[in-house]
Amino acid sequence: MRIRVIKPHAATTGQRKKVCGYVRVSTDSEEQENSLDNQTQYYTDYINANPEWEFVGVYADRGISGFKENRPEFQRMLANARAGEIDLIVVKSISRFARNTETTLDATRELKRLGVGVFFELQNINTLTTSGELLMTIQGAFAQAESEGASQVGKMVYQRKFSRGIRSHGSDRTYGFAVDADGELCINEDEARKVRQIFNLAEQGVWPSKIKAQLNMEGTPSPGGKCWNDTGIARVLRNVMYKGDIILQKTCKDRLRRSRPNHGQADQWYIADNHPFIVPPDQWERVQAVLADRRKQLDTPLPPAPIERCSCKTQYPLTNMLYCPYCGEKLIHKWSNGTREYWACKTNLKVSSKACKGVWLPAAVAGSWGVTEPVTVVPYKDEHGMNHFTAYPKAEYDASADCPYRKDE
Repeated sequence: MRIRVIKPHAATTGQRKKVCGYVRVSTDSEEQENSLDNQTQYYTDYINANPEWEFVGVYADRGISGFKENRPEFQRMLANARAGEIDLIVVKSISRFARNTETTLDATRELKRLGVGVFFELQNINTLTTSGELLMTIQGAFAQAESEGASQVGKMVYQRKFSRGIRSHGSDRTYGFAVDADGELCINEDEARKVRQIFNLAEQGVWPSKIKAQLNMEGTPSPGGKCWNDTGIARVLRNVMYKGDIILQKTCKDRLRRSRPNHGQADQWYIADNHPFIVPPDQWERVQAVLADRRKQLDTPLPPAPIERCSCKTQYPLTNMLYCPYCGEKLIHKWSNGTREYWACKTNLKVSSKACKGVWLPAAVAGSWGVTEPVTVVPYKDEHGMNHFTAYPKAEYDASADCPYRKDE
């Protein structure tokens, strides 16, 4: 019998695997931060102790759930593996790598196609082995089920609290409120004054965009300490907490643990007269009616513009009755984008905006005036920046000292 020794190729002799570690903790607590540091040091020493391995670093995600795929260090590790900088990833367990079975399989299969293995130390599984994926799938499913079970227990705890009317801590941070020494909601009067200002302006018909501009002009910071925006104003105006009520579980988690608005996916609890109100309930309801009317106006499609249009008085009775306050030219009927109806300065339309800045009067406003003689249309803004229009008899306006085109005799 003849025995022949097969020696390794010279090119592979002494070639070491490029190995990294991956660690993760799901909260930012000091205890878990210390754990992350300990894990990082452990895998640094563990990899360096193996003479066949070349240490290429430890990737560490702090305060991020394993259900999330957009973990910065996790994604950086995958990118480096694709670039050929990693041959093997060492991680404590499947649950540290990912708590979502789908994420685990997708990532490990991609790495396997690249020739990169993942070694799960606790389960003693290497994904490059024949049985590795099967064992990993089973273990990963158990890890996901365990996590989902813990999550369900947490949900049940909150639901029991909600059913007894115990609010979540998030309501403590609502703009205009604070928590007293007994843990009860009380009013932060400095912020509450701004809340009342927002509701008073909205009740007057001032648009959220104008309310936002006024608060920013006054130097009032938003709840986040920055400038107000339209969304922030809308959230204040829609929040039932300002009339003394509260809604519990306004958001819920989807299967990937992402927070979503609760539109009926889970139970909600509405508690009336839960705490002192900042805005009287009847005023809160009046503001909702104003907002609903405004939304109805925006959502209601306007009638289409007529295909054949003319400037005859039969079709447009206000023809030759409305005039520009800047150049004295008449306003002509105009459809904007075929849906919005206006009376606009002829000079502005036919010559240029440089010749006259012009005026654009909504047809609905003009129609409400009941004009019976030629008038000059004068636009103005109120103290809140809202656009308004008024009309003066043309002969009277032409003779006034304020007329920009007036010719003195």
